[in-house]
Amino acid sequence: MTIGLRVALVAACAIALAAPAQGRAPVPESNANRARDGDIAIQEELCAARKAGTIAAYDLFIARHRGHPLVETARAERERLISSRP
Repeated sequence: MTIGLRVALVAACAIALAAPAQGRAPVPESNANRARDGDIAIQEELCAARKAGTIAAYDLFIARHRGHPLVETARAERERLISSRP
Protein backbone atom coordinates (compact mmCIF):
# COMPACT_ATOMS: atom_id res chain seq x y z
CA MET A 1 0.00 0.00 0.00
CA THR A 2 1.46 3.34 -0.98
CA ILE A 3 1.98 6.09 1.58
CA GLY A 4 -0.47 8.35 -0.27
CA LEU A 5 -3.21 5.71 -0.20
CA ARG A 6 -2.57 4.98 3.46
CA VAL A 7 -2.77 8.71 4.30
CA ALA A 8 -6.01 9.00 2.33
CA LEU A 9 -7.55 6.04 4.18
CA VAL A 10 -6.57 7.42 7.59
CA ALA A 11 -7.98 10.82 6.64
CA ALA A 12 -11.23 9.20 5.50
CA CYS A 13 -11.49 7.38 8.82
CA ALA A 14 -10.94 10.58 10.76
CA ILE A 15 -13.61 12.40 8.75
CA ALA A 16 -16.08 9.53 9.13
CA LEU A 17 -15.57 9.39 12.88
CA ALA A 18 -15.81 13.16 13.31
CA ALA A 19 -19.06 13.48 11.35
CA PRO A 20 -22.24 12.99 13.36
CA ALA A 21 -24.28 9.91 12.48
CA GLN A 22 -26.97 10.80 9.97
CA GLY A 23 -30.39 11.17 11.54
CA ARG A 24 -29.16 10.69 15.11
CA ALA A 25 -29.17 13.27 17.83
CA PRO A 26 -25.87 13.81 19.65
CA VAL A 27 -25.57 12.10 23.02
CA PRO A 28 -25.53 14.63 25.84
CA GLU A 29 -22.27 14.68 27.79
CA SER A 30 -24.14 14.48 31.09
CA ASN A 31 -25.31 10.98 30.20
CA ALA A 32 -21.88 9.33 30.47
CA ASN A 33 -23.28 5.94 31.54
CA ARG A 34 -24.90 5.18 28.19
CA ALA A 35 -23.34 2.57 25.96
CA ARG A 36 -21.60 4.00 22.93
CA ASP A 37 -22.91 3.53 19.42
CA GLY A 38 -21.87 0.09 18.14
CA ASP A 39 -21.56 1.38 14.57
CA ILE A 40 -18.89 3.83 15.69
CA ALA A 41 -16.93 1.01 17.33
CA ILE A 42 -17.15 -1.07 14.14
CA GLN A 43 -16.05 1.93 12.04
CA GLU A 44 -13.06 2.36 14.36
CA GLU A 45 -12.17 -1.32 13.91
CA LEU A 46 -12.26 -0.91 10.13
CA CYS A 47 -9.97 2.11 10.49
CA ALA A 48 -7.60 -0.02 12.55
CA ALA A 49 -7.56 -2.67 9.81
CA ARG A 50 -6.81 0.04 7.26
CA LYS A 51 -4.01 1.40 9.41
CA ALA A 52 -2.50 -2.07 9.84
CA GLY A 53 -2.74 -2.56 6.08
CA THR A 54 -2.57 -6.36 6.30
CA ILE A 55 -4.76 -9.09 4.91
CA ALA A 56 -4.93 -10.64 8.39
CA ALA A 57 -6.34 -7.41 9.85
CA TYR A 58 -9.08 -7.34 7.21
CA ASP A 59 -9.78 -11.06 7.72
CA LEU A 60 -10.25 -10.47 11.45
CA PHE A 61 -12.59 -7.53 10.83
CA ILE A 62 -14.65 -9.56 8.35
CA ALA A 63 -14.85 -12.56 10.70
CA ARG A 64 -15.93 -10.43 13.67
CA HIS A 65 -18.61 -8.40 11.89
CA ARG A 66 -20.35 -10.75 9.46
CA GLY A 67 -23.60 -9.21 8.31
CA HIS A 68 -22.56 -5.60 8.94
CA PRO A 69 -22.66 -3.34 5.85
CA LEU A 70 -18.99 -2.34 6.32
CA VAL A 71 -17.92 -5.94 5.67
CA GLU A 72 -18.44 -5.38 1.94
CA THR A 73 -16.18 -2.32 2.11
CA ALA A 74 -13.57 -4.34 4.00
CA ARG A 75 -13.74 -7.15 1.43
CA ALA A 76 -13.22 -4.71 -1.44
CA GLU A 77 -10.27 -3.05 0.32
CA ARG A 78 -8.81 -6.49 1.11
CA GLU A 79 -9.02 -7.47 -2.56
CA ARG A 80 -7.32 -4.23 -3.60
CA LEU A 81 -4.58 -4.93 -1.08
CA ILE A 82 -4.07 -8.42 -2.51
CA SER A 83 -4.04 -7.18 -6.11
CA SER A 84 -1.54 -4.43 -5.34
CA ARG A 85 1.06 -6.87 -4.00
CA PRO A 86 3.84 -7.98 -6.34
